[in-house]
Amino acid sequence: MKNYILSLLLPGVLYLNCAKEPFKVHAIDHNPEYEASQTGTLADTGKVLQSANPNVMIGAGVNINLLAQGGSYCDLVKKHYNSLTAENAMKMTSLQPQEGNFNFSDKTIENLALNFGKKRIHGHTLLWHRGLPQWVKNWETASLPAGTTRSQKMDSIMSRHIRNVVANYDNPSSIYKDNGGKPLMKSWDVVNEALDDNGNYRAAKDIVNGEDKGSIWYRTIGKSYVEKAFTYARQVAEARGDTELKLFYNDYGHDYSAKKLDSIYKLVMALKEIKVNGKPIIDGIGMQFHINVNTSMTNVKMALIKMKSTGLLVHMSELDLGLNKPGLPFSAAVLDIQKQKYKDVAMLYRKYVPANQRWGITFWNVGDEDSWLTYNGSTQVDAACLFDLNYAKKPAFFTFYDGLYLDIPSSY
Repeated sequence: MKNYILSLLLPGVLYLNCAKEPFKVHAIDHNPEYEASQTGTLADTGKVLQSANPNVMIGAGVNINLLAQGGSYCDLVKKHYNSLTAENAMKMTSLQPQEGNFNFSDKTIENLALNFGKKRIHGHTLLWHRGLPQWVKNWETASLPAGTTRSQKMDSIMSRHIRNVVANYDNPSSIYKDNGGKPLMKSWDVVNEALDDNGNYRAAKDIVNGEDKGSIWYRTIGKSYVEKAFTYARQVAEARGDTELKLFYNDYGHDYSAKKLDSIYKLVMALKEIKVNGKPIIDGIGMQFHINVNTSMTNVKMALIKMKSTGLLVHMSELDLGLNKPGLPFSAAVLDIQKQKYKDVAMLYRKYVPANQRWGITFWNVGDEDSWLTYNGSTQVDAACLFDLNYAKKPAFFTFYDGLYLDIPSSY
């Protein structure tokens, strides 16, 4: 996750910088636009990620500042992705910078989605232990109104924020709708990263680089805050007739912490049993998959199988594949590892998550230049994305496309 950067942009800027292009989906079999090379990798004759497989939507965590600037970044977002997630612009510190003062003036994401083929919007995120405005943090120790407990105050803050935000993006009079008249905002990460790597709830205050790695929500409300957050989101969606809004629990670590994987499974299965108007308060699981070239693909496979077994939608919600963890130098050899694992990820997702449970694969971010992971000049220590510092396609772009497009070998 990236630290929040507040930005306000004029709604019309995006449209001026990126011309509208109709959305196209190509058939997955016998597409004449592509041809196989001698190496078995599809030749680059104009491959488009969102067209590779109609059963896998491809998204990106996008930066509203870069979208407004136009150029290569904007062009790639327009061309390759049919699902958009605001990297930071829909977090609490952006949307409610002062208590009770909601700021929904920036329409950059909505305009992009509407003007470039009515793309799906995935909201991120209603509740997180980070990305909080200072006024929320102050309430952990501030004097309370007479007769109000700390838990009640924080619960009211959480409820008001979730209800107002969900309602705003589900406005019946909004122009931001698909061809069926439904909101372009199709889903939300309701709660983000509630669990620690040991499988327990984030709790005690733990300040690292100015950010609290613990959870103010858990410390003040208790673990029931997760259930309450989902309940509030479902209640407002149902009240507004948005019966199709999908609600997700989003987290990381599925691939390296068996304890956390098990805790996530138990949490979402418990949430699945709680209903509003006869409907479960949770629809899906966001598996971030901030992985690297040393990540075990067996672990990725087992995590996908376990999350699929919940019966919920499965979203690879923040995928990147970095070079940093092993401390390897940037080289053709390590890029070969990266490109193979990107192909593996796509193949594994298709093989082990049925089409009716796929919410798609969302990248975090578009290219190495805008990646939340750091890099160091020509060494590109992380280089985690499909596009390089100049937004040119890297070898991993082609193999990931293959992973979406080609038949899945029995070896997977």
